[in-house]
Amino acid sequence: MLRAGALSMGALVVLGVSRLVHGSLISHSVSAATYGLVGSLIGITYVVALFVPAGLASAMTKYVAQSRGRGDGAEASAVYTSIRRLSDVAAIVLGAIAAVVAWWMFALTVVGSVHVGLLAAMFSAYSVDKAALYGFDRLARYGWLELAGSGLAIVATVVVVLSGSTQYLAPLTVGYAVVVVGSRFGLRSAVLRGGGARPVAPDRRREILVFIGLAALGAGSAAGLLQGVPLLAATFADARSVGFLVAAVTLVSPLYLLPRVLGMALFPAMSHARGGGAEDAVGRSADVSMRATMVLLAPVFAAALPLAGPILAAYGGRGYEAGAPELRLLLVATYAAVAAIGPINALASGTMREARIPVIASVVGCAVGLSLVAPLGWWFGGAGVAGAYLVATIVTSAGPMVAAARRWTLQWHGMVVRGVLALGGAFALATVFDRFDAGPLGAAVAALLCCLLATAVFAKDGKALLTAARRTPGGDPG
Repeated sequence: MLRAGALSMGALVVLGVSRLVHGSLISHSVSAATYGLVGSLIGITYVVALFVPAGLASAMTKYVAQSRGRGDGAEASAVYTSIRRLSDVAAIVLGAIAAVVAWWMFALTVVGSVHVGLLAAMFSAYSVDKAALYGFDRLARYGWLELAGSGLAIVATVVVVLSGSTQYLAPLTVGYAVVVVGSRFGLRSAVLRGGGARPVAPDRRREILVFIGLAALGAGSAAGLLQGVPLLAATFADARSVGFLVAAVTLVSPLYLLPRVLGMALFPAMSHARGGGAEDAVGRSADVSMRATMVLLAPVFAAALPLAGPILAAYGGRGYEAGAPELRLLLVATYAAVAAIGPINALASGTMREARIPVIASVVGCAVGLSLVAPLGWWFGGAGVAGAYLVATIVTSAGPMVAAARRWTLQWHGMVVRGVLALGGAFALATVFDRFDAGPLGAAVAALLCCLLATAVFAKDGKALLTAARRTPGGDPG
């Protein structure tokens, strides 16, 4: 798990940096309104590609890893081949849908719509092929492919900006294509050795299809809402606020690499433990991962809240500082999402009944967020839309936390209250400092105070984690 987490973090940090560089270069070369349009088009591709591809990717990782854990290489190859074929069909269909949606919403040219469709199709395939590398434990290969694709995307972005071209989506498409092609060539030998032509057993196929549907619904409801925030803001806020939200979503998107990294490490390990009947190990992993993320990340997120304005100014220019409230709300939402990743993966690795709980929570959270977008967006503009997303994230995270706490008899309520106090106090302090307009120095002082506040709130929890780590026997995988 540690090895998988470290390699995943390295690869996904590279991916996040490439997206930040792509967005920053474009935002400095076009107006905020144009940048808002570019972000909205990227949002379309992510929203369209997050549902079915996310389900296919989760199934790829879970069932390939399970088959390999049982020593059944033939089934692992058969599962990979079957899911990859579904992925190819889904990529083509979803690419066409994204192109039509973009043309209808923004009156794009045919060429512009085709570029949106290509990005959506390639992102769909990228999600599933990357998951296959995890299922076959080819993490080092994935890291090199991500580095190559992200580097090429940055170079292509520089070329697009310097040449005066308007093909701002092409660099991302090229970067994803590198991972797709590299994954398929890299896994050919493993699949051929296992006998990829063998069909999956009917009962296994039904189980996989049900899981794909559940994972697609849950991932699309949660992550799709984040990428759809700029699209929602375009309906209820002015173009300037949309630009702020696009910048805020772009800045927090790399932070979602944290739950993705944790999930990539936890999900295969928890699925393997479930297969071996080690239920208590799954509960311990869920407990430790949630406590560790809340304690270790609270000071980081608390310090980031007062720095929202300077961060936005560095990202898009001085005019973006006014989007600080939007970025702060999204940062708090990100913290809530990261904290729940352990319980979510613990439940998803189990029975279908347990796997439905995170999905139901995601759907309910998405529905609550969408119901609040209109009133909050009309009243508070972009900040209102970000607030609606925060409420949706809290609902999505609370369901799995409560269910996992009951399932394994875990005491989390006190820690959750302390998390609310730490982030809520930092948010209030950052808002107060805004009124004094103390500049970067004042923001730095406020960040230090917020960091110290969160550290003090979680001091006892941090000591407890250290004590537990010292008492863990050397051979205990927990």
